[in-house]
Amino acid sequence: MTRQIQDKYIEINGCRLHYLEGGALGAPPLFMVHGLTREAHSFDPVFDLLGERFRCLAVDVRGRGLSEWSAPETYNVPQYRDDMLALLDALGLESVDYLGTSMGGIIAMASAVKEPGRFLRVALNDIGPVIEKAGSARIQGHLDSIPEHFASYEDALAYEIGRFPWLADRPREVVDAQYRHMIVRGEDGSCRFHYDPGIRLGRAVAPMAAREQQDRSWAGFRALACPLLLIRGADTDLLSKDTVAEMQAAQPGMTVADVPGVGHAPSLSEPASRAALEAFFTPAQEERP
Repeated sequence: MTRQIQDKYIEINGCRLHYLEGGALGAPPLFMVHGLTREAHSFDPVFDLLGERFRCLAVDVRGRGLSEWSAPETYNVPQYRDDMLALLDALGLESVDYLGTSMGGIIAMASAVKEPGRFLRVALNDIGPVIEKAGSARIQGHLDSIPEHFASYEDALAYEIGRFPWLADRPREVVDAQYRHMIVRGEDGSCRFHYDPGIRLGRAVAPMAAREQQDRSWAGFRALACPLLLIRGADTDLLSKDTVAEMQAAQPGMTVADVPGVGHAPSLSEPASRAALEAFFTPAQEERP
């Protein structure tokens, strides 16, 4: 028996976080964390796909979606990691299956270093220990230049289609499903993306040398001592094929699924994404130790 997706709130590390909960009552938990400027409803396709098998939980990271905005200096991976681990503790979840898109995958790797064994299975959506310079520069450029407000939903959507051209080839109802929670309307009728503009400042706090950051990321990836799935947009500029090969060498059991015609990051509604997730997270219970 499944239940409707519910909005829930909880105070974690001094910040009121919002998360979605739905799926099958009494089923094993699947915990999901979104990308840098996304929000929990990014995983609506996964609720639909795996809700019969899992108790699905998707969190709005601080400063995103319906979670509380915070000080810019708290917008960093160590804080996000501590928030996610504290949330799991507060929910009484000793171990979970995990799905992380982009930043959500980075949080998983950081968490694995601090609390090894917390994850039973991990699916990484278009992220690895090495972020390509071209992709990083594109994302930073977006953060630095995005308008804080748009005259209409259509204007905001056109902006996103300009960034992600493959959206133009998708049915409008599919695109609207992806963005209806991501683009919000203000009291004056203007629209904005559903995150605190201050997150662009958080990236500059306590900068770390590139080599040190990469070493930490690889340590985190190797600490994921569990079955792994990597979903990769075939046209991504964030995760190179060479990095994928290195990841497979470090974790020989990792499954890799390329999503054709998509860059960074797959929405997880694509047939290739759905097939990979369904195969990886099936069966939900029998494979557990």
